[in-house]
Amino acid sequence: MTDNSRTYLRSFAVYAAGFGVLCVFVFFGLAHPVFAQTDFLQTSAEASGLPQTNIILIIARLIRAFLGILGIIFVLLVLYAGFLYMTSQGEAGKTEKAKKIITQATIGVLIIFSSYAIALFVINAILGATSGQIVSKAVIEKYKEPLAGALGAGIVESHYPPRNAVEIPRNTKIFVTFKEAVDPKSIISGESGLNNTNVYIFETAKGKDKKLGTDAVKVVTNEQNTIYVFDPVDLLGNPTSDTNYTVALQPGIKKANGSNAFVGAYSSGYGWTFEVSTEIDLTPPKVVSVIPNNSSEEPRNVTVEMTFNEAMDPVSSTGSYIDEKNPLFTNIAITQKDVAGNVQGTYEISNGYKTVGFTSTDACSKDPCGDVIYCLPATADLSVTGKAATLDNSNPPQAQLIGVSYDGLTDASGNSLDGNGDGKACGSEKDLAVCANNALNDNYSWSFNTTDAINDTVPKIVSLKPEIGGQEIDQNAPLEIAFSTLLKGSTVNSSNVSVWPDPLYSMWFSSNKEDNVDAKTTKVLIGHPAFISNAEGGYDYYPVVTNGLKSAYQICMYPSMQVGGACDGTNSSKPYCCNGSPSAVACKTLYEPGTLPGNVK
Repeated sequence: MTDNSRTYLRSFAVYAAGFGVLCVFVFFGLAHPVFAQTDFLQTSAEASGLPQTNIILIIARLIRAFLGILGIIFVLLVLYAGFLYMTSQGEAGKTEKAKKIITQATIGVLIIFSSYAIALFVINAILGATSGQIVSKAVIEKYKEPLAGALGAGIVESHYPPRNAVEIPRNTKIFVTFKEAVDPKSIISGESGLNNTNVYIFETAKGKDKKLGTDAVKVVTNEQNTIYVFDPVDLLGNPTSDTNYTVALQPGIKKANGSNAFVGAYSSGYGWTFEVSTEIDLTPPKVVSVIPNNSSEEPRNVTVEMTFNEAMDPVSSTGSYIDEKNPLFTNIAITQKDVAGNVQGTYEISNGYKTVGFTSTDACSKDPCGDVIYCLPATADLSVTGKAATLDNSNPPQAQLIGVSYDGLTDASGNSLDGNGDGKACGSEKDLAVCANNALNDNYSWSFNTTDAINDTVPKIVSLKPEIGGQEIDQNAPLEIAFSTLLKGSTVNSSNVSVWPDPLYSMWFSSNKEDNVDAKTTKVLIGHPAFISNAEGGYDYYPVVTNGLKSAYQICMYPSMQVGGACDGTNSSKPYCCNGSPSAVACKTLYEPGTLPGNVK
C-alpha cells in the first residue's frame, strides 16, 4: 500500500466524522428558518414560474447521496483489505496492512452510520413537517367554502337567506347588503329588472344555465345603494319537494365609484346556497323588544331600536326623515309631544335584518374615541310608531306594493306588521274591513322620556366563549362575547367584530346580537364556517373587536375592558386589550381588519 493510500485511509474516518458534523450543523442551523418560509418560497416560485422543489428537500437528497458514496468507499476498502489478506501467503507485512485497513475502515463506517442516523432523523422530521404543510393545504381545501370569503372580510356585509339556510318559504325575497355603495346598473336592469349578467339566481341542481331571467326578478335598492332586494315574480321552488337555490354575485359588479366590488382574494365574486321548502309564509312579523323600554326615562343619547322576530324587508324598514316637505321615509316615525313633525334622522337595519335603529341628526357631544354622538331632543316626551303596511285585500297578510316598495313595515315574505302580536295583520287605517278586532290599525307604538344628561358609560366585555386560549372548542358553534351594556345594532358589524384564522386562509364570518333589554346587556354572536379540527392539525383563530363597536348610548369601547381580567381599565396609559393583556398601543393583528392580502386564496 502506498503512502498516499495510507494517508487517505487514516483520513477517511476524520472526513466521515467531519461530514457527519456538517450534516447536523446544516440541518439544525438552516432547517428551521428555511422551513418557516416554506409558504413564502412556494408562493414566490408559483408567481415566478421557477421550480417549486423545497430547498430542504434538495439538501436532504444531496446528503443522502454523499452518505451513499461514503458507504461505497467503505465496501471498496473492505474488498481491498480482503484481497491483500487472501494474497499475503503468510507474509506478516501484508497481513498487518490488511488488518489496519479493515480496522480503520470499520471506525470510519461507524462514524458514517452515526452521522447517517442523526441526519436521517432530522431529514425525516423535516420531510414529515413539509408533508404536514401539504396536508394542511389539503385540509384547508376540505374546510374552505368556495366563493365565501367576501362575506365579512370582503365587501359583503350580510345577506338573506343566510348561508345553507333551510325551510325558507317559497315567497321569500333575497337581500344583499354591501359595505359600500354599489352602482345600481351592476344589479338592476332597466327600472327594476334583474341584471342577470352580474347576479345569478338558479336552482342548484339545474345549474347557472337555467338562471332566472331579467324579467323574472324585481329589484329595488335603498337610498344609499348599499342594500338590494330581489323579489322573484314567481314563487321559488315547488309545492311537493324542497328545492336548493344558489345566488352568485359575479365579478362584474361595480362600486358606485366605478371600481370593482370584488377584488384581491375575492375577485371571483361571492355565492351561497339555501333550501326552499314547499310552504308559503303568511305569518306576519311582530316586535319582540324595543330600546328604550316603554315608559322609561333615558339620557338623550340613547339609541332607538325595534327588534322583530324575523328578517324584515330592509327597503321598507330603512331610510331618512329630513322634514315634512321632503320626508323620504315615514314607515317609522319618532314624534315629540306638542312639537310638529318627526324627529330628523336615519333608520338603519342590522342584526340579520331583524333590528332597525335610529340615529338623529343633532350632534351633541363626542365619545372617548372622538366620534360624534347624536342626541334626541332633551327633556322630551317622545313616541315611536312603526307603521303597518297597506294590505293586499285579495291576499292578506300580504302587503300591497306601492310603486316598488311598501308604505309600512313588512317581513322578508311581504307580510304586513302585526303590531299587537295577535297573529293577524290588520294593516293600516285603510284596511278596517279585514280587522276582526276592530282596531284602528296594526301599528306598533311606545313612548319614553329623555333627560338632559348624556350616558358616557364605556361598554365592557363580561365573558368570552371560548375563553382566551381555549382548546377543543366546538367547530361549528358561534363565538360569544357578552357585554356589560346594550349595544347599538348598526355597530355590530363585520368591520367591528370579526374572526381570523392563523395561518391565514379565506374564511367568511358574520355577527349578530342578542339583547337583554331588562338587564341592559348584549351578547354578540360571531357566525363562521366549521373551524379546522384539532384531529386534522387545528388552527389558531383570532376574534377581533374594535373600538368601533358602541353602546346603545353611542359610546365606543375605549378603553377596552374585560370584567374580571387584566384589562380592567385601571391603567389609563394602556387602553387597549390584546389577547387579555393591557397595551399602550392598538393591538397588532394579522392584518388590517376587513381586508386580506391579495395573494390569499
